[in-house]
Amino acid sequence: MDESTQCIRCHTQMECGLIADLTYGSYAQQHWYPGVPTPSIWTGLEVKREQAVAVTTRRCPQCGYLESYAIPTELTKYK
Repeated sequence: MDESTQCIRCHTQMECGLIADLTYGSYAQQHWYPGVPTPSIWTGLEVKREQAVAVTTRRCPQCGYLESYAIPTELTKYK
């Protein structure tokens, strides 16, 4: 992904980061999964881990606008 993403609102250089999920007293990176959510009694949602793609979020330090991306690469796939 291009590291020089500009904010579409105020054209300021955006910074890379993530939105963490709190899970069982720890933090985890959000992931995107294809398809329609299917409820699961045991895990909340039924997902196929091998299809997960980590979500990266860009934030504009000027106006606070957030933009999220789920681009599959070897570094962002859930293992």
